[in-house]
Amino acid sequence: MSAPSPSAPGYLWVLSEPGSQATVQEFQDWYDNEHVPLRMAKYFETGARYEAADDLKPGWSAAYDISSVALFSDDKYTRLRANRSPREGALVARLETLDRRTAEKLAETSAPPAAAHAPRFVLTAAGDDAPRDDELRAFEGVEGWRRSHAHRVYDSLVIGHGKEPRTNVAPKFVVIHEFDTEAYVSSPAYAKATDGKAEVRRWKLYRATPNTAAKA
Repeated sequence: MSAPSPSAPGYLWVLSEPGSQATVQEFQDWYDNEHVPLRMAKYFETGARYEAADDLKPGWSAAYDISSVALFSDDKYTRLRANRSPREGALVARLETLDRRTAEKLAETSAPPAAAHAPRFVLTAAGDDAPRDDELRAFEGVEGWRRSHAHRVYDSLVIGHGKEPRTNVAPKFVVIHEFDTEAYVSSPAYAKATDGKAEVRRWKLYRATPNTAAKA
């Protein structure tokens, strides 16, 4: 899959499941106190973690807005994974699923909110067809709708304990809809926004993390 222009805004969406080899407690402690803070202190504009609201697996996800996809190939970022701490390396090797999707942002109805105003609920609708403008605005007028944004996933990797790594198996495109309530699920727009999609997931906010980099 072709890489985007280096100046394109980026988006990182990571789905994860602790599984039987790692406790939820150590998984949460690592994510909240090591993995996310390290990235939010330097490289990512927004960061939030979500818990599944649909009882499906993987049961956790993390989302990050990136100013430019160039960061994904920058040594200052790639070395975070290349030089994992012993704790992180040991835990990642035991996770049931770590599904990492690198994307370029195609469109958005409004800018990402600050961490203090992160959406409480998120719907992701993914497939292999490029999203249309009417999909992006499918929930306009629906109670609780905050904003929507579309992305092209140009690189993905799925790893897991005892499994062979799989590359570029994620749907090629995803539209992400953000809400303040779950009223959207019972709206007519829900069926239209998810019709024909290969992967539909519903999420609820677990924790949003502000960017803590020093401002110039």
